[in-house]
Amino acid sequence: MKLIVIGSGNWGTTLAKLFAQKNTVYLWTIDQKEADEINKTRETKFLPGIKLPDNIIVEKKFSRQIEPEDVVVTVIPSRFIEDLADEMIANNATKFTIVNASKGVQHSTLKTVGETVLAKLPEINFANISGPTIAKELAEGLPAKAILACRDIGTLFRLQNILENDLLSFEYSRDVKGVELAASLKGLIAIAVGIADGLGFKTNVFGLIMTYGVHEFVTVMKFLGVYHKTAYSIAGIGDLITTCISENSRNRRFGKLLGQGYSRNDALKEVGMVVEGVSMAKTIQKLSKFNLSIPLISCVTRIIFDDVEDVHAEMLNTIKTISG
Repeated sequence: MKLIVIGSGNWGTTLAKLFAQKNTVYLWTIDQKEADEINKTRETKFLPGIKLPDNIIVEKKFSRQIEPEDVVVTVIPSRFIEDLADEMIANNATKFTIVNASKGVQHSTLKTVGETVLAKLPEINFANISGPTIAKELAEGLPAKAILACRDIGTLFRLQNILENDLLSFEYSRDVKGVELAASLKGLIAIAVGIADGLGFKTNVFGLIMTYGVHEFVTVMKFLGVYHKTAYSIAGIGDLITTCISENSRNRRFGKLLGQGYSRNDALKEVGMVVEGVSMAKTIQKLSKFNLSIPLISCVTRIIFDDVEDVHAEMLNTIKTISG
């Protein structure tokens, strides 16, 4: 069995480091130049100062064949997942286990990563890992707990033995789509908290945003026919709280910059990494035609995409609306 992590950003590198406690890990990058640089320095630009153990082998993706017994952890922006599935097919890798650690849904169809991958690779075992897991904290040796979701119980047992370690433990679920959606939606609420912070609001407002944000999770999940109680698990409210309060959260930081007057593009440039909540906001815009009661999420999408002139008034009016 090979354990392969595709994606050498901060979360992919962190997971590779964690899983290397019990396994040899193959960390796949976009090109050989990047692989050579990481192998030479034993660290990445996303986690400066944190050295990778020797049993992490960094190499260009598809440097070796993926076999049916292998476990492949995908940690790339969700918009590239379909292309990755096509690459797997082109490289004769169609039957193995995928553990997805990416967040987001397909903009045009509202399909989750799992639905997108299984449409291309129907023979794989698909699992999803999500929860209150800030990469930098785990990389620095602080513990966390996540949810590992898979429809197949046998796969869950197998992954428990392979992936669980003394820093990262798991709860287990068979609600794959619910866990994926909760992970995708939480970024929008973290952006809202960041905007409020950038505007000068304090913890009273942050608490309101997080509470009513969970309500809106449930509204969206019910509309999409998903088991909505997953919103109250660590995949939902647990991940949401962590992302909203952490200074290391890209979504929160992006929102704070918007609140401070940055444009969307300038805020994204300042963050310097993918902000999945922005992609999800674009997707959620598609649901507006169905008249769902999601005033907080709608406010965030307007601020991101509609060049709102008075962000403070927009946020204040939304706070008044959600608090009744």
